[in-house]
Amino acid sequence: MAIIGYILLVVGLIASFYWQLRFLVVAYNQSLWWFFGCLFVPLVDLVFLCLHFKATAKPYGLSLLGLLVAFAGDWLARVAWSS
Repeated sequence: MAIIGYILLVVGLIASFYWQLRFLVVAYNQSLWWFFGCLFVPLVDLVFLCLHFKATAKPYGLSLLGLLVAFAGDWLARVAWSS
C-alpha cells in the first residue's frame, strides 16, 4: 500500500500544481494586478474565484481535487513529515 500511496501523493501534488498554474493564467489574462494579488496576497484568490466563478471554477476545483488525492496518498503511505 505504501507504493500506491507514494504514487498518489506525487500525482496529486503534480496535478494540484498544474491546475493552480492554470488558475494563475486566468488571473493574468484578467489583469496583472489580479495575478500578483493571487500569487502573493492571502485570500485574494478566493475573492477572484467569487468574482470570476465561470472562468475559474474548473482550475480551482481540480486543484483542490489534486490536493485531496495527495492527502489520500499521504494517508496510504503513512508519510511522517516531522523529524
